[in-house]
Parts: sequence; structure tokens; C-alpha cells
Amino acid sequence: MEALRQQISAMRQSFFDEDILDTHIFQLEQVEHISDPSLFEDFVNVYLRDSTKTLAIIEEEMTNNPVNYMDLDKYFHQLKSSSNCIGANKVVNEAKKAIELCKEENLEAAKASFEKMKVEHTTLKTKLQAYLELVAQLGSA
Repeated sequence: MEALRQQISAMRQSFFDEDILDTHIFQLEQVEHISDPSLFEDFVNVYLRDSTKTLAIIEEEMTNNPVNYMDLDKYFHQLKSSSNCIGANKVVNEAKKAIELCKEENLEAAKASFEKMKVEHTTLKTKLQAYLELVAQLGSA
């Protein structure tokens, strides 16, 4: 059980060291122990579900001819906002870049930024899911 706690602690620290997440989300994890034990997991799962849907919408919007930059801007802002709430630094940074590129109507550069954003989101999603699995193992131990 102590080894599992250390593994969870090391994984949590890796989120900070790799600048994948800031402390926002883990502050919520501390609050959950006081109130609802599933609050943290629910929050993460809602973020992952909604952000994945938003990424799919953005991808579809980028294929429109002509591209509606106002719609793209709206979806990038939505993704930036939700990612900021969870502290997903790399996703937020790419969303900011994409927003600026949409203002410039630079579709090719926005697409490149979007591709990087998808990679960062996938990394975040994979690591968060693995983290949640470890926390669940600890909870059931």
C-alpha cells in the first residue's frame, strides 16, 4: 500500500515537472476528501469527455470551406477555458496560439497548432486516466 502511495505521489509530481498540469486540479482532490469522494474523478472525467468532443468539433470546423473563423475562435476559447479550470497548461497554451492564428485567419498555422494541441490533450488524457486508476486501486485496498 505504501508503494502505491509513493507511485501516486511520483505521478502527481510528474504532472508538475512536465508542466502538463498545475496545482488547480490537485487542490480539488484535497477538497474531495472532505465532501464527495468521487468529486475529483467526476471532474476529470467530465473535462476529458467534453474536451474530446470540442476537439472533434474544431477538427470538423477546420475542414469547412470557407472556414468560419468566428466559430473556430469560439470553440478554441471554450477549450482554453475548460482546460484552464483543470490546469492543463500545454493545452491552454496551444489554444491561446490557435486563437491568435484564427484572428489572423492563418488556417495552416492554426491547423499545426491544433495538431500539437491534440497531442498534448492525448498525453494529458492518458496520464490522467492512469492516475485515476492508481487512486482507485488505493481506494479499494
